[in-house]
Amino acid sequence: MENLKKNKVELSTISVLTNKDLVYQDSISRNETVCLIQNNQSQNVTRISSRIGSWEFEIKNNKLTWSDVVYQIYELEMNFQPTLETAISFYAPESKIIISEAVRKAIEEGVSFDFDLELITAKNNRFWVRAIGQSFSEDGKIIKIGGLFKDINERKQREYELKIANEELDIQTLEKQKRESELMIVNKAFLQSEENFRRSISESPLGIRIVTVNGKTIYVNKAFLEIYELKSLEEYKRKPASQRYTSASYTQHLKRREIRKNNQDVLNYEKSLYLENNEIRHVKVWRKEVQWNGIKHFQVTILDITDQKKTEEALKKSQQELRKFATHLQNIREEEKKGLAREIHDDLGQMLVALKIDLGLFKNKVSNGIENICTEEIQSKFEHLTNMVDDTIKTTRRIMTGLRPEMIDLLGFVDTCKNYISEFQKRRCIHCKFESMISELNISPQQSVALFRILQEALTNIAKHAKATKVKILLGNKDNKIIMEIVDNGVGFDKDKNFRQDSYGMLGMKERVFLLEGELIITSKIGSGTSVKVIMPYKNQPL
Repeated sequence: MENLKKNKVELSTISVLTNKDLVYQDSISRNETVCLIQNNQSQNVTRISSRIGSWEFEIKNNKLTWSDVVYQIYELEMNFQPTLETAISFYAPESKIIISEAVRKAIEEGVSFDFDLELITAKNNRFWVRAIGQSFSEDGKIIKIGGLFKDINERKQREYELKIANEELDIQTLEKQKRESELMIVNKAFLQSEENFRRSISESPLGIRIVTVNGKTIYVNKAFLEIYELKSLEEYKRKPASQRYTSASYTQHLKRREIRKNNQDVLNYEKSLYLENNEIRHVKVWRKEVQWNGIKHFQVTILDITDQKKTEEALKKSQQELRKFATHLQNIREEEKKGLAREIHDDLGQMLVALKIDLGLFKNKVSNGIENICTEEIQSKFEHLTNMVDDTIKTTRRIMTGLRPEMIDLLGFVDTCKNYISEFQKRRCIHCKFESMISELNISPQQSVALFRILQEALTNIAKHAKATKVKILLGNKDNKIIMEIVDNGVGFDKDKNFRQDSYGMLGMKERVFLLEGELIITSKIGSGTSVKVIMPYKNQPL
């Protein structure tokens, strides 16, 4: 009992059946000692704390026994007959997982446990409890488990309040340290000599120059010279502003000079510089008043924002292309509707009207007497009507294929391409050759449609612009990429002059490739034809 006083731990004892073969399986962790009293029958033992109970589960009889305190903690009537399952069901979800696994290991492996867990009582109150358990064996076999059950809700509340208090103290300490740090920085800046100031701007990653009130530059740092791609202050002075800036920036430079003559100033602005290789560099400029050798000067700080400008331009261009493409898609939809209506009216409509007229005439003849019509005329009429129905079916299929290439679903991508190329060759009188290096092509429906539409667009462009006599379509795969290349022997074009990245056909192909994480490469040379290459991710796996 002297050890219990030293550890300041509230204990209860568990009574268990013992005999010559009863073995104490394991010790309870966290310095908690469970006093086992050897007796012939289980009995309740007086507890040091009124909120510490005991429990016992007999494995063979599947019987769970609680002390009065456990009933009180669970907020249950004494006539309630607990089971292991119902006892565990009162725990909060996370605690339920822990205690279920602990009980299982105690029963199966004899592993003791000691956990702080959250309990939801019968009256829906949340309590923190300490559940301690161990197993007991007889003849080498685990016959039951038992342990202590302690209400630690008040302790947990004190721990939580202490944690909150510690956190608030940590925040106050951090704020104090921050204020002290800021004060040190202010003091350091205040005490910093002009020499240290010059050293700081000399080593600054930003370009800095010092200018007199009359606009004469007396100092530039290393970063400033690197941005201008110059070697010295003298070289900067020798180069006039009209040669340093682009025409637009030089105009703004002159306006700022006029503003300063009127005792006003522009404190931040952007300008564009000409470098030696005629490359344009964009910079952001900040201007502020400083003391240099005790005299009023201006510190001009510049930051290279060329990459930012390029990104903004690329984003702006991309947005413009998306707007154009969206407009184009809307126009395409309207044109498709008009074309579909026209084809239905001009082709299907006329065919159906002609079919109706012929059927009406044939009906009139039949109505006047079948004996007045010879067999040859009947056969001829039926053959004519059959041909009209066949033509109507073909026209319907052609219209459907134009809307959605259903042949891809029926025949697959390769055979659909072969059929389309064959029709294109007959219609345009351009010799076409299709070669596939892939024995079994397994690509997604989205990839199939995208590649087919790109093939259609490329062949349409060849027919309209290339003046080609031969076209070769290659399909292969390399490094988990599927590659489709359409090559013609047409007139070609100069990409730098005649190539329009924003053409609707080009936008359509680029958009399809982009959505499938692919790449579109177009190469051409005047007199040497054009190549359109599409590269997409490809994994040869059954879909």
